Amino acid sequence: EGGPGRKMIKPVFVPKKERETIAEREKVEAEMDAEWERRETQKKKRAEESRQLVEIEVAREEEMAFVEANAEASEVDTDDDVDEAAEFESWQRREWSRIKEDREVREKFIAEREELERIRGMSEEDKAAWLAANPREDDTKERKKMGFMQKYYHKGAFFQEGSDDQFGTAGPHEIYKRDFSEATGEDRVDKSSLPKAMQLRKGQFGKMGQTKWTHLSAEDTTQFEDNPWMDKKSKALDEYSKKMAGNKQSFEKPKHLK
Repeated sequence: EGGPGRKMIKPVFVPKKERETIAEREKVEAEMDAEWERRETQKKKRAEESRQLVEIEVAREEEMAFVEANAEASEVDTDDDVDEAAEFESWQRREWSRIKEDREVREKFIAEREELERIRGMSEEDKAAWLAANPREDDTKERKKMGFMQKYYHKGAFFQEGSDDQFGTAGPHEIYKRDFSEATGEDRVDKSSLPKAMQLRKGQFGKMGQTKWTHLSAEDTTQFEDNPWMDKKSKALDEYSKKMAGNKQSFEKPKHLK
């Protein structure tokens, strides 16, 4: 203890989480400097954008002031010179025509309803005489007869008759007035004169997997002699019917269980 040797510093233990080396300290300082530079650059960028927006707004206000100062009197949209009496008379005419149209529609509806009630109250003879004296117009269009095995095309159900709005601004297109029952392509050929093997629908001739069935009108569904399901003398059918549910005609009352 009291010898001439060198004095030693007492070692102090430093936890691992508190240990720092020079390299790590320099790395942290470099990251902090980079973050500070990034923030300064962002501040300058925002200041530049704000300055540009202010310049654009000032230029727009100056342009609007110049246009307003040099605008001619004819370019100013104002209704100070409108004749109010003439405008009021025009509005009155429009309102009167609308009221008149509404009254005519209402009176027509009431007359049709009264006529319907009167017809319902007639006897059969009077009703037949009235219908004969006042025949109704048939609005149904005559449907053309389609060809043998001709493909049917449905033209759709919307926008076919009149306008699709109450003001009549948009009507049906001209294409909807075409005859959709007219034969096209291979359907123009009369297939009834062709051999039975060629009486097929469009695009099916010459393909694999064809069946003998063509269409329902060519099938006879009234012949029951060759149908085994309709043969009442068949024992196999009788045995099968007994096994089917709901075919037992007798019902036994269940016995009382003690």
